[in-house]
Amino acid sequence: MEHHPKLVSSEVAALWSAYMQNTMSYCIMQHFGQVNEDPDLTNIIQSTLANCDYVKKGVIQIFESENHAIPIGFTGEDVNLKASRIYSDLFALRYIKYMAAAGTAAAAAFLEVLARNDVRTLFSRTSEMFMKLYNDACELLLKKGAFVRSPTIPPMEKAEYLQSESFLSGILGKHRPLTVMEIAHISKNTETNSIGRTFVAGFSQVAQLPEVRKYMERGAEIAAKHEAVFREILIEDGVPLPSTWDSTISQSINSPFSDKLMMFQVNSLNAIGVAGYGASIGASLRKDLGVHYTRLISEVMQFAVDGTNLMIQHQWMEQPPQNIDREALRNRSV
Repeated sequence: MEHHPKLVSSEVAALWSAYMQNTMSYCIMQHFGQVNEDPDLTNIIQSTLANCDYVKKGVIQIFESENHAIPIGFTGEDVNLKASRIYSDLFALRYIKYMAAAGTAAAAAFLEVLARNDVRTLFSRTSEMFMKLYNDACELLLKKGAFVRSPTIPPMEKAEYLQSESFLSGILGKHRPLTVMEIAHISKNTETNSIGRTFVAGFSQVAQLPEVRKYMERGAEIAAKHEAVFREILIEDGVPLPSTWDSTISQSINSPFSDKLMMFQVNSLNAIGVAGYGASIGASLRKDLGVHYTRLISEVMQFAVDGTNLMIQHQWMEQPPQNIDREALRNRSV
Protein backbone atom coordinates (compact mmCIF):
# COMPACT_ATOMS: atom_id res chain seq x y z
CA MET A 1 0.00 0.00 0.00
CA GLU A 2 1.20 3.53 -0.78
CA HIS A 3 1.88 5.45 2.41
CA HIS A 4 1.12 9.19 2.72
CA PRO A 5 2.35 10.25 6.15
CA LYS A 6 1.20 13.51 7.69
CA LEU A 7 3.67 16.26 8.52
CA VAL A 8 5.31 15.74 11.91
CA SER A 9 6.08 18.60 14.31
CA SER A 10 9.75 18.94 13.29
CA GLU A 11 8.76 19.22 9.63
CA VAL A 12 6.15 21.87 10.38
CA ALA A 13 8.76 23.76 12.43
CA ALA A 14 11.27 23.65 9.59
CA LEU A 15 8.75 24.77 6.97
CA TRP A 16 7.30 27.54 9.12
CA SER A 17 10.73 28.91 10.04
CA ALA A 18 11.92 28.78 6.44
CA TYR A 19 8.84 30.70 5.29
CA MET A 20 9.31 33.43 7.87
CA GLN A 21 13.03 33.88 7.21
CA ASN A 22 12.81 33.82 3.44
CA THR A 23 9.84 36.15 3.08
CA MET A 24 11.69 38.60 5.33
CA SER A 25 14.93 38.30 3.34
CA TYR A 26 13.01 38.64 0.07
CA CYS A 27 11.72 42.06 1.19
CA ILE A 28 15.20 43.19 2.24
CA MET A 29 16.70 42.02 -1.05
CA GLN A 30 13.97 43.79 -3.04
CA HIS A 31 15.11 47.05 -1.49
CA PHE A 32 18.79 46.26 -2.07
CA GLY A 33 18.02 45.46 -5.69
CA GLN A 34 16.05 48.68 -6.13
CA VAL A 35 18.86 50.94 -4.90
CA ASN A 36 21.81 48.92 -6.23
CA GLU A 37 24.30 50.88 -8.34
CA ASP A 38 26.97 48.17 -8.69
CA PRO A 39 26.60 46.13 -11.92
CA ASP A 40 28.62 43.31 -10.34
CA LEU A 41 25.84 42.78 -7.79
CA THR A 42 22.90 42.58 -10.19
CA ASN A 43 23.05 38.84 -10.90
CA ILE A 44 23.74 37.80 -7.32
CA ILE A 45 20.84 39.90 -6.04
CA GLN A 46 18.54 38.27 -8.58
CA SER A 47 19.81 34.83 -7.54
CA THR A 48 19.10 35.66 -3.89
CA LEU A 49 15.55 36.74 -4.72
CA ALA A 50 15.02 33.56 -6.76
CA ASN A 51 16.26 31.40 -3.88
CA CYS A 52 13.96 33.06 -1.35
CA ASP A 53 11.01 32.78 -3.74
CA TYR A 54 11.76 29.08 -4.32
CA VAL A 55 11.61 28.36 -0.60
CA LYS A 56 8.44 30.38 -0.15
CA LYS A 57 6.61 28.60 -2.98
CA GLY A 58 7.88 25.20 -1.82
CA VAL A 59 6.53 25.73 1.68
CA ILE A 60 3.18 26.96 0.35
CA GLN A 61 2.83 23.91 -1.88
CA ILE A 62 3.44 21.46 0.96
CA PHE A 63 1.26 23.32 3.47
CA GLU A 64 -1.62 23.61 1.00
CA SER A 65 -1.46 19.90 0.28
CA GLU A 66 -1.95 19.29 4.00
CA ASN A 67 -4.64 21.97 4.50
CA HIS A 68 -2.17 23.72 6.82
CA ALA A 69 -2.56 27.46 7.31
CA ILE A 70 -0.01 29.52 5.35
CA PRO A 71 2.02 31.81 7.66
CA ILE A 72 1.54 35.55 7.31
CA GLY A 73 5.27 36.17 7.10
CA PHE A 74 6.31 39.33 5.25
CA THR A 75 4.76 40.85 2.15
CA GLY A 76 4.92 43.94 -0.04
CA GLU A 77 3.40 45.87 2.86
CA ASP A 78 6.68 45.45 4.76
CA VAL A 79 8.93 47.04 2.15
CA ASN A 80 8.86 50.49 0.55
CA LEU A 81 10.57 50.25 -2.82
CA LYS A 82 10.45 54.01 -3.23
CA ALA A 83 12.65 54.62 -0.18
CA SER A 84 16.25 55.69 -0.73
CA ARG A 85 19.14 53.57 0.42
CA ILE A 86 20.31 53.25 4.01
CA TYR A 87 23.26 50.91 3.45
CA SER A 88 25.99 50.69 0.84
CA ASP A 89 26.03 48.16 -2.00
CA LEU A 90 29.01 46.51 -0.35
CA PHE A 91 27.00 45.98 2.82
CA ALA A 92 24.25 44.41 0.70
CA LEU A 93 26.78 41.94 -0.67
CA ARG A 94 28.00 41.10 2.82
CA TYR A 95 24.41 40.62 3.94
CA ILE A 96 23.93 38.13 1.10
CA LYS A 97 27.02 36.20 2.22
CA TYR A 98 25.84 36.24 5.82
CA MET A 99 22.27 35.24 4.95
CA ALA A 100 23.42 32.49 2.58
CA ALA A 101 25.65 30.98 5.27
CA ALA A 102 22.83 31.08 7.81
CA GLY A 103 20.38 29.60 5.30
CA THR A 104 22.75 26.77 4.40
CA ALA A 105 23.36 25.94 8.06
CA ALA A 106 19.66 26.07 8.96
CA ALA A 107 18.62 23.85 6.05
CA ALA A 108 21.34 21.31 6.85
CA ALA A 109 20.41 21.28 10.55
CA PHE A 110 16.73 20.69 9.80
CA LEU A 111 17.50 17.78 7.44
CA GLU A 112 18.37 15.60 10.44
CA VAL A 113 14.77 15.72 11.71
CA LEU A 114 12.90 15.48 8.39
CA ALA A 115 11.28 12.22 7.28
CA ARG A 116 8.96 12.99 4.37
CA ASN A 117 10.57 12.86 0.96
CA ASP A 118 9.04 16.11 -0.33
CA VAL A 119 10.20 18.07 2.73
CA ARG A 120 13.70 16.57 2.58
CA THR A 121 13.86 17.36 -1.12
CA LEU A 122 12.91 20.99 -0.49
CA PHE A 123 15.54 21.47 2.21
CA SER A 124 18.23 19.52 0.36
CA ARG A 125 17.74 21.74 -2.66
CA THR A 126 17.59 24.83 -0.43
CA SER A 127 20.92 23.90 1.16
CA GLU A 128 22.51 23.45 -2.28
CA MET A 129 21.13 26.75 -3.59
CA PHE A 130 22.25 28.80 -0.61
CA MET A 131 25.67 27.12 -0.53
CA LYS A 132 26.19 28.16 -4.16
CA LEU A 133 24.98 31.66 -3.31
CA TYR A 134 27.44 31.81 -0.42
CA ASN A 135 30.34 30.81 -2.65
CA ASP A 136 29.30 33.32 -5.31
CA ALA A 137 29.18 36.07 -2.67
CA CYS A 138 32.60 35.06 -1.35
CA GLU A 139 34.11 35.15 -4.84
CA LEU A 140 32.71 38.61 -5.49
CA LEU A 141 33.95 39.89 -2.13
CA LEU A 142 37.41 38.48 -2.87
CA LYS A 143 37.34 40.08 -6.31
CA LYS A 144 36.56 43.42 -4.70
CA GLY A 145 39.21 42.93 -2.01
CA ALA A 146 36.51 43.21 0.64
CA PHE A 147 36.40 39.70 2.12
CA VAL A 148 36.82 39.89 5.90
CA ARG A 149 39.44 37.26 6.74
CA SER A 150 40.23 35.69 10.09
CA PRO A 151 43.58 36.55 11.72
CA THR A 152 46.67 34.66 10.61
CA ILE A 153 49.05 32.76 12.90
CA PRO A 154 52.51 31.22 12.29
CA PRO A 155 52.55 27.62 10.94
CA MET A 156 52.60 24.85 13.55
CA GLU A 157 56.10 23.34 13.73
CA LYS A 158 55.10 19.89 15.03
CA ALA A 159 52.11 17.92 16.31
CA GLU A 160 52.14 16.95 20.00
CA TYR A 161 49.92 15.98 22.96
CA LEU A 162 49.05 18.25 25.85
CA GLN A 163 51.25 17.74 28.88
CA SER A 164 49.69 19.99 31.50
CA GLU A 165 46.23 20.92 32.79
CA SER A 166 47.38 24.53 32.72
CA PHE A 167 46.26 24.46 29.08
CA LEU A 168 42.76 25.15 30.39
CA SER A 169 43.98 28.33 32.15
CA GLY A 170 42.17 29.99 35.00
CA ILE A 171 39.66 32.77 35.00
CA LEU A 172 42.21 35.33 36.16
CA GLY A 173 45.93 35.76 35.60
CA LYS A 174 48.10 34.83 32.64
CA HIS A 175 46.49 32.69 29.95
CA ARG A 176 48.03 30.36 27.40
CA PRO A 177 47.86 31.40 23.72
CA LEU A 178 44.56 31.05 21.89
CA THR A 179 43.97 27.94 19.78
CA VAL A 180 42.94 28.27 16.14
CA MET A 181 39.42 27.03 17.06
CA GLU A 182 39.10 29.75 19.69
CA ILE A 183 40.37 32.41 17.27
CA ALA A 184 37.95 31.19 14.59
CA HIS A 185 34.96 31.53 16.92
CA ILE A 186 36.09 34.94 18.18
CA SER A 187 36.44 36.13 14.59
CA LYS A 188 33.03 34.78 13.62
CA ASN A 189 31.37 36.38 16.65
CA THR A 190 33.07 39.68 15.89
CA GLU A 191 31.72 39.49 12.34
CA THR A 192 28.20 38.69 13.54
CA ASN A 193 28.20 41.65 15.92
CA SER A 194 29.60 43.93 13.24
CA ILE A 195 26.86 43.20 10.73
CA GLY A 196 24.28 43.38 13.51
CA ARG A 197 25.60 46.73 14.69
CA THR A 198 25.40 48.17 11.18
CA PHE A 199 21.88 46.85 10.70
CA VAL A 200 20.46 48.20 13.95
CA ALA A 201 22.27 51.53 13.59
CA GLY A 202 20.45 52.03 10.30
CA PHE A 203 17.19 50.75 11.75
CA SER A 204 17.43 53.17 14.67
CA GLN A 205 17.62 56.01 12.16
CA VAL A 206 14.53 55.10 10.14
CA ALA A 207 12.20 53.26 12.56
CA GLN A 208 8.82 54.94 12.87
CA LEU A 209 8.00 54.26 16.52
CA PRO A 210 10.13 55.90 19.27
CA GLU A 211 10.27 52.68 21.29
CA VAL A 212 11.59 50.77 18.27
CA ARG A 213 14.25 53.43 17.63
CA LYS A 214 15.29 53.23 21.28
CA TYR A 215 15.47 49.44 21.12
CA MET A 216 17.67 49.60 18.02
CA GLU A 217 19.98 52.14 19.67
CA ARG A 218 20.37 49.77 22.61
CA GLY A 219 21.17 46.94 20.20
CA ALA A 220 23.89 48.98 18.52
CA GLU A 221 25.47 49.70 21.92
CA ILE A 222 25.42 46.02 22.90
CA ALA A 223 26.92 44.89 19.59
CA ALA A 224 29.68 47.51 19.81
CA LYS A 225 30.48 46.43 23.37
CA HIS A 226 30.67 42.76 22.38
CA GLU A 227 32.92 43.60 19.46
CA ALA A 228 35.22 45.45 21.85
CA VAL A 229 35.37 42.42 24.16
CA PHE A 230 36.44 40.10 21.35
CA ARG A 231 38.96 42.54 19.92
CA GLU A 232 40.51 43.05 23.37
CA ILE A 233 40.96 39.28 23.73
CA LEU A 234 42.82 39.18 20.41
CA ILE A 235 44.93 42.23 21.29
CA GLU A 236 45.97 40.71 24.63
CA ASP A 237 47.05 37.56 22.78
CA GLY A 238 49.00 39.50 20.18
CA VAL A 239 46.75 38.24 17.37
CA PRO A 240 46.40 40.56 14.34
CA LEU A 241 42.91 42.05 14.32
CA PRO A 242 40.61 41.12 11.41
CA SER A 243 39.48 43.94 9.16
CA THR A 244 36.23 45.61 10.12
CA TRP A 245 32.91 45.48 8.32
CA ASP A 246 31.77 48.37 6.17
CA SER A 247 29.37 50.41 8.29
CA THR A 248 28.49 53.20 5.84
CA ILE A 249 24.98 54.44 6.58
CA SER A 250 23.23 57.17 4.61
CA GLN A 251 21.42 60.15 6.10
CA SER A 252 18.00 58.90 4.96
CA ILE A 253 15.20 58.84 7.53
CA ASN A 254 12.64 57.30 5.14
CA SER A 255 12.43 53.64 6.09
CA PRO A 256 12.37 51.01 3.34
CA PHE A 257 11.14 48.45 5.88
CA SER A 258 8.26 48.17 8.32
CA ASP A 259 9.04 48.30 12.04
CA LYS A 260 7.68 44.75 12.22
CA LEU A 261 10.23 43.49 9.68
CA MET A 262 13.12 45.29 11.35
CA MET A 263 12.22 43.86 14.75
CA PHE A 264 12.00 40.35 13.27
CA GLN A 265 15.40 40.76 11.60
CA VAL A 266 16.96 41.78 14.91
CA ASN A 267 15.23 38.87 16.61
CA SER A 268 16.82 36.53 14.06
CA LEU A 269 20.24 38.10 14.62
CA ASN A 270 19.79 37.61 18.37
CA ALA A 271 19.06 33.91 17.85
CA ILE A 272 22.08 33.48 15.58
CA GLY A 273 24.25 35.34 18.09
CA VAL A 274 23.18 33.17 21.03
CA ALA A 275 23.71 30.00 18.98
CA GLY A 276 27.16 31.23 17.96
CA TYR A 277 28.15 31.96 21.54
CA GLY A 278 26.89 28.55 22.65
CA ALA A 279 29.00 26.82 19.98
CA SER A 280 31.96 28.95 21.04
CA ILE A 281 31.69 27.77 24.65
CA GLY A 282 31.94 24.17 23.46
CA ALA A 283 35.01 24.91 21.35
CA SER A 284 36.86 27.09 23.90
CA LEU A 285 39.02 25.32 26.49
CA ARG A 286 40.24 28.47 28.20
CA LYS A 287 38.04 29.08 31.23
CA ASP A 288 38.14 32.86 30.89
CA LEU A 289 36.60 32.61 27.42
CA GLY A 290 33.74 30.56 28.82
CA VAL A 291 33.10 33.26 31.41
CA HIS A 292 33.02 35.93 28.69
CA TYR A 293 30.61 33.98 26.49
CA THR A 294 28.29 33.13 29.38
CA ARG A 295 28.07 36.79 30.36
CA LEU A 296 27.50 37.95 26.78
CA ILE A 297 24.83 35.30 26.15
CA SER A 298 22.92 36.54 29.19
CA GLU A 299 22.94 40.09 27.85
CA VAL A 300 21.79 39.08 24.36
CA MET A 301 19.04 36.88 25.76
CA GLN A 302 17.68 39.71 27.90
CA PHE A 303 17.80 42.01 24.88
CA ALA A 304 15.95 39.36 22.86
CA VAL A 305 13.26 38.92 25.53
CA ASP A 306 12.66 42.67 25.60
CA GLY A 307 12.40 42.69 21.81
CA THR A 308 9.93 39.80 21.83
CA ASN A 309 7.77 41.63 24.38
CA LEU A 310 7.85 44.73 22.19
CA MET A 311 6.75 42.70 19.17
CA ILE A 312 3.93 41.06 21.12
CA GLN A 313 2.82 44.46 22.40
CA HIS A 314 2.39 45.71 18.82
CA GLN A 315 1.02 42.38 17.51
CA TRP A 316 4.01 41.83 15.23
CA MET A 317 4.95 38.43 16.67
CA GLU A 318 3.36 35.73 14.57
CA GLN A 319 2.47 32.66 16.64
CA PRO A 320 4.30 29.51 15.54
CA PRO A 321 2.21 26.35 15.06
CA GLN A 322 1.70 24.65 18.41
CA ASN A 323 0.13 21.59 19.97
CA ILE A 324 -3.51 21.53 21.04
CA ASP A 325 -4.18 23.03 24.47
CA ARG A 326 -5.90 20.03 26.03
CA GLU A 327 -6.50 21.80 29.32
CA ALA A 328 -8.33 24.64 27.59
CA LEU A 329 -10.55 22.12 25.84
CA ARG A 330 -11.33 20.35 29.09
CA ASN A 331 -12.13 23.61 30.85
CA ARG A 332 -14.25 25.10 28.08
CA SER A 333 -17.64 26.41 29.08
CA VAL A 334 -20.56 24.13 28.30
